[in-house]
Amino acid sequence: MVWELGAGYGHLAPLLSLAQPLKAQGHTVMFAARDLNGAEAVLGASGIPYFQAPANFNPRRGNMHSYAEILAGTAFNETDELTGRAHAWRGLYALLEPDILVADHSPTALLAARGLPIHCVATGNGFVLPPELSPLPELRSWEPATQEELEHHESVALERANTVLARLSAPGLAHLHELISSTHRALFTLKELDNYAGLRRDPEYWGVPPGPGGAPPHWPGGEGKRVFFYGQPFDKLADVLREMAKTGHRILVYVPRLAAETRAALQSEHMRFADTLLDMGVLGRECDCAVMTNGHGTTAAMLLAGKPILLLPQHLEMLLIAKAVERNGAGLVATTEKPGIVTEKMTRLLQDEGFSQKAHVIAESYRGKVGPEQASRNFQALITRLAAEAP
Repeated sequence: MVWELGAGYGHLAPLLSLAQPLKAQGHTVMFAARDLNGAEAVLGASGIPYFQAPANFNPRRGNMHSYAEILAGTAFNETDELTGRAHAWRGLYALLEPDILVADHSPTALLAARGLPIHCVATGNGFVLPPELSPLPELRSWEPATQEELEHHESVALERANTVLARLSAPGLAHLHELISSTHRALFTLKELDNYAGLRRDPEYWGVPPGPGGAPPHWPGGEGKRVFFYGQPFDKLADVLREMAKTGHRILVYVPRLAAETRAALQSEHMRFADTLLDMGVLGRECDCAVMTNGHGTTAAMLLAGKPILLLPQHLEMLLIAKAVERNGAGLVATTEKPGIVTEKMTRLLQDEGFSQKAHVIAESYRGKVGPEQASRNFQALITRLAAEAP
């Protein structure tokens, strides 16, 4: 199981929930992870070994318009460096001898596996599993690139990929989407959160995998509503949390890597900080709303629990998810540049029952159809079938 691009725990935590039943069945499971601090936080207690993923840690920044442009600026940024990382992945494969590769947002891992006797499963949410189209579609519909620009970025990424594949003596790609479409796919999202909804050929939405578990939430005392805050540190985080605490609502915060001095300064009778991963199932039942900077899985979990969400996106993937939540009437989007706006929108979510009603309608539409247990069963069935076909 591998994770190459992206940040946060949203890639590792779902993979762990899928890995644990496989380990219990007697399969040998190993991880290669982009972030070893995250790997220790999520995988450390599992007993599953993990390795450093050969990843590009110097991505190009900018307004990316397609998944092809994202690849051209990150994993497929330069041919010689991509060649080195592809050889490093092949070195891991030679050392570990996997029968099955489960790749979450791991394009170089998939590139390096082409031509090898390894069953490949591309997994993740809609953002990391683009549809079978060429060029790959525009992501920023509010400020779209031209068709020529989309085709250019696709040709750049495709040329670099094929140059490396030739060096590896591996089959080339006719279209960039074949990197994903030539694999088995596990689309772990909801239609409401898929930024490519309407563009896929017969999509099969598997929902979201079970959470990895975690500690039970301990809410601050008092009479205020229960608000769960989750995310990664950002410039005005302390100001946002300070403003939220003034509302009198009971706020439980989980922000990995938040400085101890910042926590100490913000802790109050209305705001408590969690030290470790929390149980999303219990959180979804107990909270009145969630405020999050990132986390596809946590967003989906809140929707399936029928709870409204205020999203504070810090990158394109989460912005697309946030716009989808707002478009479906189950939440709002806010910038973190003005902390007071965050508090105003949080208050609106808690007071206007329309948001909760829309979230509840989404939750009811999936009840008994798509849920963590079904997602896990689908995945286990796929892996069992592939394992039986392994040499």
